[in-house]
Amino acid sequence: MIFLSNFAYGQSYFANGNARALGGECYQLTGSIDWQLGSVWYADPIDLSKDFDLEFYLNFGGKDDSGADGIVFVMQDVGNKAIGEAGGGLGFEGFSPSFGVEFDDFNNQDKGDLVSDHIAILKNGSVDHNSSNSISPPVPALPGAVNIEDGLDHLVRIVWIENTKELQVWFDCNLRQQIFYDIKNNIFNGDNLVYWGFTSSTGGLNNRQTVCLRDDILVEDTMTLCKGESILLNARESKNDEYTWTPNLFLNDNSIRTPSCSSTEPITYYVEYKDLCDNIFKDTLHVNIDEPFTLDAAKDTLLCNGLGYSFDLSSNYDSVHWNSGSRSKKITWLTEGEYSLRAWQGVCYDDDTFNIATSVNPVINISGDSIFCEGDSTLLSLEVTPIDAVFYWKDGLSSLTRHFSNSGDILVVAKNVCDSVTQDYSIREIVLEDFSLGNDTLLCVGDTLTIGPNSLDSVDFSWSNGSNQGRIDIVESGTYILEISKENMCYESDTIIVNELEDPLLKNIDDILLCKMERIELTIPNANGQVIWNNQAIGESYILENIDGRVDVRMTNICGEDSVSFEVSLIDCYCDMIYPTAFTPNNDNLNDYFRPTPDCPKLFEFKLRVYSRWGELIFETTDINKFWDGSYQNKKCQDGVYFWNSNWKGVLNGIPQLQSSSGIVHLIK
Repeated sequence: MIFLSNFAYGQSYFANGNARALGGECYQLTGSIDWQLGSVWYADPIDLSKDFDLEFYLNFGGKDDSGADGIVFVMQDVGNKAIGEAGGGLGFEGFSPSFGVEFDDFNNQDKGDLVSDHIAILKNGSVDHNSSNSISPPVPALPGAVNIEDGLDHLVRIVWIENTKELQVWFDCNLRQQIFYDIKNNIFNGDNLVYWGFTSSTGGLNNRQTVCLRDDILVEDTMTLCKGESILLNARESKNDEYTWTPNLFLNDNSIRTPSCSSTEPITYYVEYKDLCDNIFKDTLHVNIDEPFTLDAAKDTLLCNGLGYSFDLSSNYDSVHWNSGSRSKKITWLTEGEYSLRAWQGVCYDDDTFNIATSVNPVINISGDSIFCEGDSTLLSLEVTPIDAVFYWKDGLSSLTRHFSNSGDILVVAKNVCDSVTQDYSIREIVLEDFSLGNDTLLCVGDTLTIGPNSLDSVDFSWSNGSNQGRIDIVESGTYILEISKENMCYESDTIIVNELEDPLLKNIDDILLCKMERIELTIPNANGQVIWNNQAIGESYILENIDGRVDVRMTNICGEDSVSFEVSLIDCYCDMIYPTAFTPNNDNLNDYFRPTPDCPKLFEFKLRVYSRWGELIFETTDINKFWDGSYQNKKCQDGVYFWNSNWKGVLNGIPQLQSSSGIVHLIK
């Protein structure tokens, strides 16, 4: 059997559980540790409808009597991440359906094992040779029951011949098992494709158990060459590295394992060599030729509004590989970016690259108040998508925000590679007429006043007193506010203060005693009218000085008038106080009190204090009509001398003057 060696035949495996890669296509299934479990699976399924011939190396570790448990070559349909059960089941237990070639180096008597290291064929995850899952009973791994836990790599070969349903198991170049068994139908219900690999485990005993695989373990016997190119042919490893390829055509060297072939026509090669078991081996390789081609399936394009760029390559190409990883021949691309693909016709392929740009028709969104008040403006904002769109207002400016202060229709244009669109937006200025409630005013008590603008059209009125009329009648004082509005948006207001005014009412003015040279100012407040004195002087204040006789006063305002008269007597003024030197508070109604006798026509202020001989204040008053009755704290004072002082203010020579006096008084009972 011939094997091809190029990038398409690089193998990949998945290690699970305790298994790990050692490098060079070798994997450790278990370490020399109790109770480990590992599996290694080939990435892709194997096809049971075709022949295969697998060669690999198994190493069972260096422990004999104390080593366990062995390795199983397994075919199963679970996948390349599967793992079985630990212990004496060799990691094979847990797979059903499954097919296994057991390489067992531990004697489990209850399972029907041989004392020697042995090879058996089983199914459905069972390692019990006494069960119905035993396909072929165990035989010694090597003739003479030689120990295989010797720390060495052992060459294993498993051959499947589909036509005769024959399976051969070779161990170190010895045929140890041979069965004729329909694996596909008897185990996998007619499914051709199954996963294959190796399981192993340890229990209470252990060994370091490994498997080494070949990078060309699965290839076809027929290959195809793209005309004008070359390819490396490959044969299995020979014992002496000697090969003979015939015919010696289109080959760079017919005596090496991997000659380069550059044939331009279909050809069949034969190769002869000694395999690793020192057998003369001859195999056949058919080389077919495919014609090269030029791939020109796509071009740079623009997609608008979610449209796709569709491809149907199914009629012209055998397979396709996109840079996205897709292998679909029928596909539609919707997103922008750089795309590349490789398409095959047979084994010939060509590459193509193209760019997709995507966009959508421009969309303009204008936001902002469409109406605004007089003297104000509105701020309009644009949102233009997609970002590649070029936009401008009708005056050519291209800012995203604009203030507008006049009514009108606003136009915005946006363009991109997909389309050109326009968007209108109407704005309107609301104008309020000027109005005024006038100056603050007066309202006579009992009268009615009408306030408000004479005529305003198409506005709403709102007075502070709740009225919604344009003009209102008021009968009392207050602050009145009128707010006018349009469309519940624009507002203007004015305020008027109305104060009530009563008819003038003068109180009677008592006659006045006026000292010569004295100056008295009379005041009658009348902020909203006039005060007229003696039909001559006008003002709220009037000075009386050296006047003798009648004074007439008249007060007027817009609501009416009132008048009064009073007499002024002009006299000579003096101011003195006469204090007694003794008094007798014995309740005989004769000289019972101490107080002064005033001789002061116009007295304004007065204060009297009386002290004991020790300076203690025992009486005080500011009322000229009050007196000291000779007691202190409701107790009669003792006879004796008491001291007093007094202050008073009165008109003297026409001028208010402050005077004082002091002395003694005798209290006699």
